[in-house]
This record gives sequence, C-alpha cells and structure tokens, in this order.
Amino acid sequence: MTKFNMTRRSVLAGAAAGTATLGMPAYLRAMSGEFIIGASLPLTGPFATAGQLIAPAFSLYEKIINDEGGIAGTKIKFSTEDSGYVPQNALANYQRLLASEGDKVVAYYGDSTGFMKLVGPELKGDQARMMTSTSFATELANPETHPYQFMSGPTYEDQFNILLQDIAAKGGKTVAFVHSNTEFGTDPIKAGQAKAAELGLEVVLVESTKPQGADIPTHVTKIAQANPDYCILQGYVTGVWPQLIGGARQFGLTTKFMGTFWGMEKLIADRVTAEAGPFLEGYQGVMPYRYSYDTENAPRLQQIAAISKVALAGTPLENYFPTWGIQAFASLDILTIALRRNAEMGKAPTADNLAAALATIKDVDLGGYFGTNISVENNKVGTGRVYQYSAESRLFTPTSDWLTV
Repeated sequence: MTKFNMTRRSVLAGAAAGTATLGMPAYLRAMSGEFIIGASLPLTGPFATAGQLIAPAFSLYEKIINDEGGIAGTKIKFSTEDSGYVPQNALANYQRLLASEGDKVVAYYGDSTGFMKLVGPELKGDQARMMTSTSFATELANPETHPYQFMSGPTYEDQFNILLQDIAAKGGKTVAFVHSNTEFGTDPIKAGQAKAAELGLEVVLVESTKPQGADIPTHVTKIAQANPDYCILQGYVTGVWPQLIGGARQFGLTTKFMGTFWGMEKLIADRVTAEAGPFLEGYQGVMPYRYSYDTENAPRLQQIAAISKVALAGTPLENYFPTWGIQAFASLDILTIALRRNAEMGKAPTADNLAAALATIKDVDLGGYFGTNISVENNKVGTGRVYQYSAESRLFTPTSDWLTV
C-alpha cells in the first residue's frame, strides 16, 4: 500500500544520483560559475516513498530556472544524496558536499526535523548556508535561534491551530490527538491542547503510536472509548494514518478524521481507496498549497504540469505532482527570490546576506502555490487551508478560505 514503483528508470536513477546545482554571478562567487544546492532525501528506509516522490522536483526545478536564464545569469545545480532518514547521514552528506564544493554551495535542503536540529550548531562562519527542508517543526521558525533555516509553510503548531479553528467553526465539541512517538509527531500536541481549551474544545484523548507498524486495534479501541467528534492525526507519512481510519470505520465510529501536511498526499489516499475501498471519504486536513491539478491563476503550477508531462512520462507523476514535491518547489522558489534580490544588491551569497534577503519577502505572488500573496515572517509562511478528500472523484478540494496564522 505504501510503495510506488516508478516505471521509468531515469526518475529513480535521477533521484538517487540527484545531480543538480545552483549558480550565481562569477564576480560574486569567485570562479564558481554556478550555484550548487545540496540535498539529503530518504531515498531508502522507512520514508523512502516520500523521498522518491520529492526527488524529481529538483531536476525539474533546475531545468525551469536555468531555462529562465539562471539567477542573475548564473546556472543552478543540485547535488542530492540518500540519507535513509538518519540525521547523522544527512549531516555527513552536508559536510562532505562543503568539503568538495566549498563556496559553490549556497543552500541545502534537509530531510527531517532531526537533521535540521542536528545541523544547527554547524551553521557558523564559513560552514553556514541557507537551509530549508521537509520539516515544519515549530522550533525552527525562530530567526534568533535558527537564523539560516526557513520553511515554505505554517509550522505544525500553526497547522493544528488552523484545524482546531475549523473544528470549532463547524460546531465540534470534542477532539482526540493521535500522534507518532517521534519529534515530528509530538511537536504540536501541547500547543494544540492549549489552543483547544482556548476555543472551548475538549481534548478527550491524546494517544501515541509507533510511526510504522503500530498496534492498530489497540489504538482504535482507545479512540472508540473516547468517541471524539474529531480526531487529528499527526506525525505519519505513508502508513498508520489510513490504517487508523480504516479500523475506526470497521468499528463503526463516526468520528471525523483530520491530518496535517504529511497525511494529505493524494497518491496515498488514492492507493488506499483502490485497494481497500472508500473509507477515506470525507477525510480532511490542512495544506499550505494548492494541489498540482488546481492550476487556474497559478502559472508556476501550470509550468510544473507541462514539464512533468514530458520529463516524467510513463510514471505516476506524469499527470499529477505530489504535494511533497510541491513543498520543495515552493521552498526553492522562495530561496531563488532571496538569491536574486541578493545578487541585485551586488552582495556575495553568504548565509547572512541571504537571510537578510529572505526577510524582505513581503506580500509576494509566488506563482500560485498559495491562493494568496505570501510573506516570510519568522522564517516561515504561515498560510494554509482545509481540504477534504472525495473517494469518488479522487480529489482533495478546499473546504475553507486561506488562513494566515
């Protein structure tokens, strides 16, 4: 249920090799001739599906930007390695890239909250680079403690905030939080409890599970005993969250289930529906972005759709680009704005200069990833909306306006 085998060898080969690079003007970065953006992705291990679905975004983005003339005339290139979702592996990848490419490396894309926290103390002096990642960890959205790390969406606490506001607006009274026993899973739980109390919602269950291989019957029994109006699932990627919902439906529960970004991938929901039936009907969750099929007034999404049709022909991504890859695209476009603004000012692309350029991104149209103009505040974009899945149409459609927190 959780594996997606690409039918075109070049997609996974390109993901594993992951060669792509960013460049900037030669007078700003002596003898470089290009910008290199490094990345670590879980191309193997428990979250390999996510890594393999994100990886094609890098090669496509390289082509898009270089076809546009690069950044102030300098080509970009990516260098991607497998981390296996092990923070120490990702850190070693980062250090190895700096050792081999030096000042050509202007930024890095990390694979997890664990890596972003581990690399933080390393980002000093000539070892500092701008960083973005797959993570929406709340503690990273703090320029004072993490000045070189940013995210292209709301933190996990923000996402819980949006969902709880939506639950209260729909007349919900009781809510359960079921989360994985990882940093990813526990991140928004305490803040969510406080926000629920503020909104007059009663949290009737807080349940921790394994991120993979969870004891589904036991956890479903606890949800049934609490019988909440709503249940928010947090800290899962490909497995557990649909199994919990399926178990609850078999139990006869009418609880409405909701998820955050990593539990909102259409490919996963479609595969579950095809294999196990329509029990995800009505499942809701928060997304920072439009889905790739929602291209009206979204020129960047139109561009991604057109290039995917050709470059990814014969793969599951030919006609739909996953939300996890859209996150990477949005992050890279924010980074590109910072790089271009920095180049226009004639400054070297140091981490300090790029952080300052990042802070100038206010009320910007990012090309349609978001349904509104965005600003980078506290190294995040605190915007999202609630979507609902239809097992019949196999689409997620919005059920709320865009909210900024």
